Formats: sequence, C-alpha cells, structure tokens
Amino acid sequence: MNKLLPYPFFVLFSMIAFNITAFTVILQMDMLIFNATIYKVIAWLATVGSWSLAYLYRNK
Repeated sequence: MNKLLPYPFFVLFSMIAFNITAFTVILQMDMLIFNATIYKVIAWLATVGSWSLAYLYRNK
C-alpha cells in the first residue's frame, strides 16, 4: 500500500465532487447563459451523487 496516497479513490472522487459542486454553485447563482430549473436540479443531483461516491470510497 502506498503510504503517501493511501486512499486514491477517495482523492479522485473528492476532487471530481468538488469541481461538480463549484459548477453547481455557479449555475445556481445564474451567472451562466442558461438558467433553467431543470439544469439546476440535474446539477444538484450530480453533486449529491458525486459526494456520495466520495463518501462510499473514503476507506477503500
């Protein structure tokens, strides 16, 4: 096991989840061209899904 990076899946999924969360926050503030509600709902569902994957892989 690598001592420097013991949880590679957690690091990968948390980086992806953070980027999806940042995009969702920007989308929620209506700073982009499109501001439809369905896009916001899909973005929030993707955010919840990505953070749940990061939580699922936190010890693997």
